[in-house]
Amino acid sequence: MKKLLLLLSVLLAPIIVWTPSARADDAKAQEILKQARAAIGGEETLAKLESITLKGQYRRMLGERQLTGDRELNIQLPDKYVMEDAMNPGGLSTAMLMYHGLNGEQAWNGQSGGGGMVFKIAGPGGQQATPEQMEAALRRMYRIELTRYLLALLVTTPSSMAVDYKYVGESEVETIKADVVEVSGPDKFTVRIFFDQESHVPLLLSYRGPKPRMVTMTRNAGQGSSPEQIKKMREDAEEKLAAEPMEKPEEADFYIRLTDHKKVNGVLLPFKFTFLTDTDVSEEFEIAKYQLNPQFKADKFQKH
Repeated sequence: MKKLLLLLSVLLAPIIVWTPSARADDAKAQEILKQARAAIGGEETLAKLESITLKGQYRRMLGERQLTGDRELNIQLPDKYVMEDAMNPGGLSTAMLMYHGLNGEQAWNGQSGGGGMVFKIAGPGGQQATPEQMEAALRRMYRIELTRYLLALLVTTPSSMAVDYKYVGESEVETIKADVVEVSGPDKFTVRIFFDQESHVPLLLSYRGPKPRMVTMTRNAGQGSSPEQIKKMREDAEEKLAAEPMEKPEEADFYIRLTDHKKVNGVLLPFKFTFLTDTDVSEEFEIAKYQLNPQFKADKFQKH
């Protein structure tokens, strides 16, 4: 708890030393990135990576409730990505599988099994989004999510996403002195990476964005969990969400803390991701196993 409070105090009041020259900033950023890539495995080793799989367990906080389950995350460079979360909320008779993916210009999400969550995305003027707007929003969201993971893992971005790097200054993460590099790209993408000044490994990612909204489904005592009953609960949740006025989402500061680094086939990788929304831990993801350059089935990243 002491370490978490210290981290939060640093995040909320970062120590930033600004430098005046943009050209110097760019050169400094590139030098920090070069040092970081050397620290986690070297340019030659990283250049040979074409795919990566992460398997582990996650714990997500939803107010007073917690959801736990297994997670598998698969990436194939440059722009294929799928995440699958398996859980059993509320003691349902069948596990629920939540998944979302990106395959170039295709993006989707879905679920199967005993339960569900409902997403609502606004179109122009606050109206419910059309299918085209929905897929465009998902494509942007998952492309950014993929980019954050690649920056955290390999200090790189998808080749299809043009970004700029700029040195911001110095800060601290849990008393560790860090250099801060800002990464910016299309669709107002911005994230800051905090690198350990001594080891050069990435310690933290920070960014700002809208707080997610979610409607959960609850069962009354004695209510069953047959496919028909689950479908009815989901439809009720969708109606409840559709009836609510579409308002501009509240903005928040988000952080991804990277810890427990270990070498896997010569690549230094974090085995724990801690996600914070403002000052609250919203999720933890502990990796049990990495696979570097796994071979995927042909339909692994197809929309389903």
